[in-house]
Amino acid sequence: MADVIPADLDTEAGLIGCVLTSPGVFPLVQHLVAPEHFHEPLHAYLWDTIAAVSTAGDTPNYMKVRAAIGPAAAGRDLGGRTLVQYLTHITAHGAVPANAEEYARTVQQYWQLRQLAAATSDVREGGPVIPGPTLERIYAEVDKVRASFVSRKSMSATLAEAGEVLVAGITADLQGSSVKLASSGILSLDREIGGGPQPANLITAAGRTSMGKSILGTEIALAMSDQGCATLYHSLEMSRRQIAARTASSELQRRGIRISYEQIMRRGGLDYRQAELVAGVVYEQRQQPMTIEDGGGRTIGDIAASSDRLANAYGRKGTPLGCVVIDHAHIVRPARAYRREDEGLKEVADGALALAKHLDCPVFLLAQCNRGPEGREDKRPGLADIRGAGAFEENSDTVIFLYRPGYYAERTQAFRDGCPNARDDFDRVRHDLELIIDKNRAGRPNQTVRVWVDPALNAIRDR
Repeated sequence: MADVIPADLDTEAGLIGCVLTSPGVFPLVQHLVAPEHFHEPLHAYLWDTIAAVSTAGDTPNYMKVRAAIGPAAAGRDLGGRTLVQYLTHITAHGAVPANAEEYARTVQQYWQLRQLAAATSDVREGGPVIPGPTLERIYAEVDKVRASFVSRKSMSATLAEAGEVLVAGITADLQGSSVKLASSGILSLDREIGGGPQPANLITAAGRTSMGKSILGTEIALAMSDQGCATLYHSLEMSRRQIAARTASSELQRRGIRISYEQIMRRGGLDYRQAELVAGVVYEQRQQPMTIEDGGGRTIGDIAASSDRLANAYGRKGTPLGCVVIDHAHIVRPARAYRREDEGLKEVADGALALAKHLDCPVFLLAQCNRGPEGREDKRPGLADIRGAGAFEENSDTVIFLYRPGYYAERTQAFRDGCPNARDDFDRVRHDLELIIDKNRAGRPNQTVRVWVDPALNAIRDR
């Protein structure tokens, strides 16, 4: 029995009819559908023509599209009626402009189904199959399909339209009616990056091991969720239990109670009173709109698809999206095999930026620095120290490096030997964390924000 090809030609025709009768809907749906997403070649041709008319600065209505087709093509026989007659038919019958976005998403979804059907055709037809490579190929195609629309959001605007948006934002800010940016929870950092993490921005936070990347990521996610904004924390290394222990320890520190997250995690690490305090904080934090997705082996396509799904779920509840945190970039799995590591990292950086634009929220991409700083007297990292530096520098709106001098102070031989002066040196810097802002599209670059940190409590505070 032959496979049924997933398609809905009436919906395809309805979408085109919507645009031809109400061209103003085209900018609302053009990022959702491309010509190749139509199953009917004629519909693909018409959509391509509509796009060409719009790109030329004209209105893609029935008359303009008919003129763009030209007399020769317009008179083409389609089996009992001409192309222009078909165009007239789909314009006049049942196209409801208000349904244009729903039509577009349906066309998009049928295309995805066809792509997935094609990816598994050899398996369904019973041909020879090598399981491992076949699964890898199918999974790669699934990743590609799931992520294919994240980067399709329309970014075009005339200078006049961009100026109107700018002035409207300034006016709303002066009148006190602008939407307030969610704070990172670190006010000194907010001041340097435009008043807070900016919507649609990719913020890369990089550092060597134990500098505090995960502390920063969890603290920002927790702070934004505490303000009623949904936060999505993609942890490819830590378990959800570890993150819950970190957020509980941080909140307890704010209340003047010192219980390290390592103590919370350790079997038998708490007495009854401490266990009650932890349980109380955990119960309170259940109300906060923060979702943790843990587990390794995920691609940026997986992360984008689940972020889109979760953001939509929060949106249906009326909860605005605060930020997405990806912890961390260097263990995100590439969708396919690359010859060089930097090619796979570019895929991650490109996908993270597209996700920020698509969801219109800040995405914090935590990244690992190489061993370069270890061989220098000044161990503060710079752009060249990020593994795959070019992709992160190019895609990020803000790049922040983390440097914790206490980490190095307690690893000197003098400290290990118990030297009093070395101990004093460590005590002076044990709670210092430098957030070195290297690249900063929303403010001044080459600035250093100095904050208080307690790694054991997963706590970062303004000084």
